[in-house]
Amino acid sequence: MDASNILFAVENDCDLTILEELFDRNNTTVHRVGSGEEALATLHAMPFEIMLTDMVMPDMDAITLARRARRVSPGLTVFMYTDLPTRALRREISEAGIERIFDKPLSPNLVGYLLREARRASDRRNDMNSTSAKGM
Repeated sequence: MDASNILFAVENDCDLTILEELFDRNNTTVHRVGSGEEALATLHAMPFEIMLTDMVMPDMDAITLARRARRVSPGLTVFMYTDLPTRALRREISEAGIERIFDKPLSPNLVGYLLREARRASDRRNDMNSTSAKGM
């Protein structure tokens, strides 16, 4: 199985240090960035299956980042985490194409879920690439 790539867009690293160690053991490469603009630049540079972003970033919120990221990488699956998910926020998040909201603090159980989702996304991308190659 190919390695999966997950982009973490977070301002505060302590949320993800433990999770990164668990991902490393599961053939998953984690790229951590500290701002929305840095996340977008990274998405332009390489493919990712998943982006996990904090609601609050120094330069933009997760909703703005998700909308812009999906323009750069249309097949990207975006997840967000926050400590204050309100109903209005959930509706806006859904409209931005964010697949799911996770509550803080992040749990190690999240790793298994994200790994499964990353592999599904990778399989979809590989299927699309093989279909495109057959059409040439």
